[in-house]
This record gives sequence, structure tokens and C-alpha cells, in this order.
Amino acid sequence: MRIKMQDRVKHILLTKRHCRDNDVYLLYEIWSKEFAKYNLDIKNMHLVPTLKMWANKEISHPSAIMRARRKIQEEHPETRGLVWKERHKQQEQVKQDLGYNV
Repeated sequence: MRIKMQDRVKHILLTKRHCRDNDVYLLYEIWSKEFAKYNLDIKNMHLVPTLKMWANKEISHPSAIMRARRKIQEEHPETRGLVWKERHKQQEQVKQDLGYNV
């Protein structure tokens, strides 16, 4: 399932730039396709049925989606957003501030 999730996430990151910096948008895109398998429209879903589907593993766990996004963005620079780039620009300074040998 993980490879399949990575493929799905990569496709979304490549085609929907707004999902690169916002996990909520990414989650929305993944879940909307998963709801469609059950002939459900994500726009009409309520919280309790959504949580039940999540608990019953009928929709992907958010942490699996986020983990796939992090892995894809690590390996494929073309999927990175502005937030990723800004955060990694500051990485060396943060390491120094924390006392790591750089």
C-alpha cells in the first residue's frame, strides 16, 4: 500500500501545486478520491461518518499521507513547495544554534 500511496501523492504534488505546502489540501485530494469509490462526495460528508471510515481503514490514515509526502519531497525536488525550500535554507543555522557539529 505504501508504494501505491507514494505514487498517488507524487501525482497530486506534481499536478496541484497548492498541495505542496499544505497537508490539509493534500489530505482533501486523497480523501475525495477515496470517498468517490463509495459514491460519496467529500463536500457532503460529516465528521462522524468520516471518522468511522478512518477507524475502519476505509480511507487512508493522515499520517501515512504525510509520511508519503515527506518521502516524495525528499527524493523528488520538483514536488517541493516554497515552505520546504525556506525551511531547508535555515537548516544549517538551526543545527548550529542547537550545538550540532556542522
